Amino acid sequence: MQQESCRVLVLGGYGHFGARIVRALATTPGITVIAAGRNPAQAPANLPGVDLSRIELCRLDTADPAFADQLAATGAQLVIHTAGPFQGQGYDVALACLQAGMHYIDLADGREFVRDFALKVDAPARAAGRSAISGASTLPALSSAVVDALAPQFERLQGIDMVIAPAQATPLGMATVRAVLSYCGKPFDCWIDGRWQPVIGWADPQPVRFAHIAPRLAAACDVPDHDLLVQRYPGVLTVRFRAALELPFLSRCLAGIAWLRRCGLPLPMEAMAGVFARAGRWFDRFGTDLGGMRVTLRGLRGGVTHTAHWDLTAPMLHGPEIPTFAAVLLARRFARGEPLPTGSHACVGLLTLAEFESEFVRWQIESAAS
Repeated sequence: MQQESCRVLVLGGYGHFGARIVRALATTPGITVIAAGRNPAQAPANLPGVDLSRIELCRLDTADPAFADQLAATGAQLVIHTAGPFQGQGYDVALACLQAGMHYIDLADGREFVRDFALKVDAPARAAGRSAISGASTLPALSSAVVDALAPQFERLQGIDMVIAPAQATPLGMATVRAVLSYCGKPFDCWIDGRWQPVIGWADPQPVRFAHIAPRLAAACDVPDHDLLVQRYPGVLTVRFRAALELPFLSRCLAGIAWLRRCGLPLPMEAMAGVFARAGRWFDRFGTDLGGMRVTLRGLRGGVTHTAHWDLTAPMLHGPEIPTFAAVLLARRFARGEPLPTGSHACVGLLTLAEFESEFVRWQIESAAS
C-alpha cells in the first residue's frame, strides 16, 4: 500500500550531492522533501530550478548537542545523509536517526565507514525495526550492481577491475576533494593475486582505455569495494579500483603529492584541499564534458579465459548525478510502500543494474556491456 506522504530529510540538502537528491525527490509523487543543513539561507542559490514552495527547509547541524532532538522534531521517516567526507566520521548520525524511529541511508564512500557499518549499527537498527543503509552511491551500490549483472557469464570469476573517469569540468564538492586527499600517498591493502598487498593512494598512475572517451591515467583509490566485493565473491583473486582524471598533468600532480607524503613530508592536506579544488578549475578549458566508468571482469567460461566489459559514458557534465541515483531509487522504493531491509547493510545487492539504467536514460547517460 502506498503511503499518503513520505517525509524524506536530506542532510546536507544544499550541498554538492544533497542538492541533486532534493531536486530529484521534489518532483516525486508521494514524497515531501526536507532540505536540511547548517545554513538554510544558502538554499535558493544551491537549489536552482527547484520550486522552494514544494520543499521544506530546516537548519540542522550534526555537531549541535541538540541535533538528535532537532532531528526528531522534523517528523521525517527517512533520512539521507550526504554530509561528507565520511572518512573519519563516526556513526552518530545513523544512531540518532534510529533512535528517532527513522530509516537511514548515506552516500558514504569511506572504506572503513562502509565496511564496519553493519557491525556497528545492526543491533540498534534491528531493535528499532528500521533499515540503515551505507554506501548508496556509485561505490559500492552501482559498482556491485554491475558486477552482479556480469558475473553469471563466468564459471569462475577471477578478477574485478573498476575505473571511474570524471570530466575535468565536473563541479567538485569540498567533501569529495577532502576524501580524495585523505588517502593520497597513504598505503592501503588491496586483494591482488589472492592475497592482501599494500598499494599507495594516487601513486603510479597507469594508462587505461575506455569505450567512448580518450585514454587516461588511472591511480589506486581506497574504497569500500576492496573489502565488500572480496567478501561477496569468494574465490575472486583480484579486486582493483582506480580513478582517472581527464588531464594527465593533474594526475601527475596527485602522484607527486603522494610521493612527498610517502617520503614522510608532513603536508597540510586539509589546507591543500581548498587550493587543489580552486587550482583544478584553472585547467577546465583543456578538458571536456565527458565522464565515464569501466568495469572489467575476468575469469573462466567453458574452461577458457573470458573477459567482460561494462562501459558508461556521461555527457554534458552529468557525471555528478550518478552518485545520487542509489539513494534516490531507494527513497522512491520506500515512498511506494515497498519495505527497506531491516537492520544495517552496506548497499551491495540492494539494487539491480536495470534500476540504475532507468536513471541513466533520464540524464542521457549511455551504458553497455561487451
